[in-house]
Amino acid sequence: MTSTKQTVATKISEDKKLLVGLIINPIAGVGGRIGLKGSDNAKEIWEKLNSGEGKKVSQDRTKRFLKIILDLKEQIHFLTFTGEMGEDALKELDFDFEIVGKGKEEKPTREDTKNAAKKFLERRVKLIVFIGGDGTACDIFDAVQEKVPLLAVPSGVKMHSACFALNPEIAGMIFKQFHNGELNLTQSEVMDIDEAAFRAGRLSAELRGMVTIPYLRAAFQGGKMSSPSSFDEKHDQMVIAERINDDMVRDTLYLLGSGSTCKAVADYLKLEKTLLGVDAIYNRKLIALDLNEQKMLELLEDYPKSKIIVTVIGNQGFVFGRGNQQLSPMVIKKVGIDNIILIATVSKLEKTEKLRVDTGDLELDKELQGFIRVVTSYHEDILMRIEE
Repeated sequence: MTSTKQTVATKISEDKKLLVGLIINPIAGVGGRIGLKGSDNAKEIWEKLNSGEGKKVSQDRTKRFLKIILDLKEQIHFLTFTGEMGEDALKELDFDFEIVGKGKEEKPTREDTKNAAKKFLERRVKLIVFIGGDGTACDIFDAVQEKVPLLAVPSGVKMHSACFALNPEIAGMIFKQFHNGELNLTQSEVMDIDEAAFRAGRLSAELRGMVTIPYLRAAFQGGKMSSPSSFDEKHDQMVIAERINDDMVRDTLYLLGSGSTCKAVADYLKLEKTLLGVDAIYNRKLIALDLNEQKMLELLEDYPKSKIIVTVIGNQGFVFGRGNQQLSPMVIKKVGIDNIILIATVSKLEKTEKLRVDTGDLELDKELQGFIRVVTSYHEDILMRIEE
């Protein structure tokens, strides 16, 4: 580690290193498992954390990224802010870094994120790495626009922007190739999601702008594709719903995930559904709406037989880890990977190159990888592979 009081010799040495800015949003992703569908309301998130209800995830995801680039440790000089905004993770893994600022408060704010990005720009970093979600991406875009390349490590609840790497490990691979001068730069979307609408079950998104990213084919998630509202799509969803209804087993708890295809199942059963939440059905009756991780775990204690019904995020291909973090590793393990029912229309799958998972648990992700049956119609299933 280096301090801000550097010797001339050290400074000369650092000039030969890749100068990189690192920004961590400490509360990114906290809202996922507790069912808040976002973490933009910092005051609410910190209150949840103080009460023991939430759990931070961004430090762990940062360290997963940094471990991939450990072999470049002597060739990188990081600029960062104090504490959880970057210092702690870099210090733990013994990276060379310089603290260029600190948050105005003990609990970092969005303004701290913007200020950090501006300081990095002043120091002419070659790359800014940030760990967060759409809200963090928007804050950094506001500060730097397209003036410096960004590498986004996914850690948020809302991640509809196309600039995010698929997971922290793949972000590390992108960083390595960028460091070696092997990647061209391209433009990528940053989406601004209305969290209040999102929590109310409506996806209201607008393009905030374009940022520059290192381009590596198939390493970024792409933007979320909404299900088309055509008659054919709705018909196909209802046919899938009829199939699910007929296949339902008595005395079994069904955790019904988010999205319009899952909502079609509830519609067919004439049950209420939170479009962007997870609901519980037992013997074709609704028993709980908009569950968080803890409430699901409590239900699973009372109902020994259970299944999860989820759909695919169009284009991105994520089954778990984007928009349904309430279905946490603990919930998935409790239900069992053999009890996952994946549903999607053929038109959605035609626009989805690969299936993916990013649960936050690397061992579980490996268990989930491989072929899975996707229900696409009443008499039709397709075998698709969840990729690494």
